[in-house]
Amino acid sequence: MTKAPLSERLCNGLVACFAAFTLCAQAIVALGGTLGQLLGLLVLVAAMAGGGWWRAWHRQQHRLPSDEPVRDSREIALVDDRSRLLLRGVGFALACLAVAGTAWHQNIVVLWWSVLVVLVGASVGFVLTGELGSQKAIRGRGLEGGLYALAMVCVVFALVVNRPDADDAFYINVAVAVADMPQRALLSGDTLHGIEGLPLHQPIYRLHAFDLMAGVVSYLTGISAIAVFHLGYTAIAAFFVPLAAARILRLLLPRDWFWACLVFVGLLMALGETHRWYSNFALVRIWQGKSVYLFVFLPLVYAAAIDYALRPGLKRWGMLAAAQIAAMGCSSSAVWAGPAGALMAMACVLGPTREGLRTLGLGALASSYVLGGGWLLMQGNIEAHDPLLQRARVRAQAHSHYTGQELAEALETVLGRGRLHYLSLVALAGSWALHGPGLARRFAIVLPLATWLILLDPYAGRWLEANLTGPSYWRVMWTLPIPLLISMALVAPLAARGPPRVRAGAVILLTAAVAFAVPRYSVVSPLNRPREVPGTVELGWPSLKVPKAERISVYEWARLVDEAVPPGAPVVVPEYIALWVATFHDAPQPLIVREAYIRKFLDHLGRTEVRPRRVMMRFVEGTLIQPDAADVFRQGLDRFQVRAVILAKTDKAPEARDAMRERGFRPVRHGPEHELWIRSEVPSERREEG
Repeated sequence: MTKAPLSERLCNGLVACFAAFTLCAQAIVALGGTLGQLLGLLVLVAAMAGGGWWRAWHRQQHRLPSDEPVRDSREIALVDDRSRLLLRGVGFALACLAVAGTAWHQNIVVLWWSVLVVLVGASVGFVLTGELGSQKAIRGRGLEGGLYALAMVCVVFALVVNRPDADDAFYINVAVAVADMPQRALLSGDTLHGIEGLPLHQPIYRLHAFDLMAGVVSYLTGISAIAVFHLGYTAIAAFFVPLAAARILRLLLPRDWFWACLVFVGLLMALGETHRWYSNFALVRIWQGKSVYLFVFLPLVYAAAIDYALRPGLKRWGMLAAAQIAAMGCSSSAVWAGPAGALMAMACVLGPTREGLRTLGLGALASSYVLGGGWLLMQGNIEAHDPLLQRARVRAQAHSHYTGQELAEALETVLGRGRLHYLSLVALAGSWALHGPGLARRFAIVLPLATWLILLDPYAGRWLEANLTGPSYWRVMWTLPIPLLISMALVAPLAARGPPRVRAGAVILLTAAVAFAVPRYSVVSPLNRPREVPGTVELGWPSLKVPKAERISVYEWARLVDEAVPPGAPVVVPEYIALWVATFHDAPQPLIVREAYIRKFLDHLGRTEVRPRRVMMRFVEGTLIQPDAADVFRQGLDRFQVRAVILAKTDKAPEARDAMRERGFRPVRHGPEHELWIRSEVPSERREEG
């Protein structure tokens, strides 16, 4: 029996190992266990897995070649006949017209219906009536070596690009809490604000294992949690991005998969545009679980689903289940997107026959564990009870909501408004027309059709937001692998007739045209700034992904306050500095780390606790214009036993300085834009009240 390429076996090993870690972590979290119990369970599982692997390897040495049935291994023509070529041309033209029409009529419902008609027509003409054949992917040492070289390019790129992100405040803080407080029950509550009894601001994060694993590594090695994320995770995950892409592309484009990988990686490095465009979750942010889910595990879910549908069997069923569990361990979005992606990928292969429906039903059972996590999401999602969010929704529905608003906002949030927006929609609606018979065409029809028809239905947007996705409805777009669809379309000339050099040249020219002419700026452009974080994207030697724009950077100010006061001491700092204070081990405690987080706790804490924290933070930033802000700040210094303040040099600074001098603070560090004030003791009467 021919072995799978090493890159594919590495991907399968990654899925199996991280799925096992996720199951262990979720079991310990559910039981209220600690880090020590998790480590004990991991050792036990590793020993059992090692023994099982040894027995399986020993049996495999004496196994005869596999006789598993292949669903349909007939060779199919690589080129359509004239009628199908004409139908493809008409379909692509209609897709372009449907998208171009949006610039004229600006009606999202018309766009939805137009694209739906094109995709339904393609499904009838090429999926329901077309034959499915199977081709083996081309292999060779040169291609495998080229894939590893591409992976190393991704590693270098991810390490040298510095694009800080505000979401690190929570993710890294989870790992810090694991390493600093091993006796504490894992993910048992909030560790950002230093308030006893607070739950996680999103209970669904109890399903996450990715951040816990960073805490385990930090605890065992002594390496800081932020270094595990920004250096370790970045290098490992970036290495697997092209390997995961190759895993699915070998199935979709067996002859041209390596070219498609090259184009795919090139687009991830070139296309910037919006904060939530795919590339801004890829190599420049690959240390976060949501990015690993989107660019490593979701392609592996697609591949595992297609593998199972082509050759049903227990081993492939198990790999399909493991891929979804691993995806869920990285991002809570996978509790619905993972099963959806698996079903859609299987539907690319299976026809509407009794056997096909039976295989689809059995394959759907591989999602059972992940769908259980989805049920927990519905039961415990605190966002559904956020009073501010609820009022905002009521206002929107009462005065300004229109049919398709969620779809329009999702498209704009992810695709932007420029040329990239239209290119993405054309790829979604018409890229299927650029492929000959085979899985690539079916994939480019079924996934966009299912997502467009069900998850992006403009008439069901409000219901989906309220009952499935939560406020982040735009994440539905993650089930549309648009960069993959664009990459597959750009290598379509390789399947045409003509000299190989001419076809390769056409691919290179098309890719260069898209990379340079379509986006307003690239992911490494200074304009491609992350939200809520001062500074810009920078290139340099591998280092922590933290803001470095000032002479004394935001991260250095966080370090200064960390060194100035004892662990857990209350401090008041601007939000953009508090984000990074939360990533230090044995750190002080900002009154607010991120306003979006503490807002979730209005029901737990009440406005009398949350408002003064917010007022004090915004006052030292100089961004709050409120008559009583100075009084609230002055009283809050003693109320919260504040030990240090970082003050931005704004027009509010003189009032803040006077208040701090009255309360025994003294300045210890000055910079061009900030200054650090500390006091060695808090008033004795306040300590007694506490």
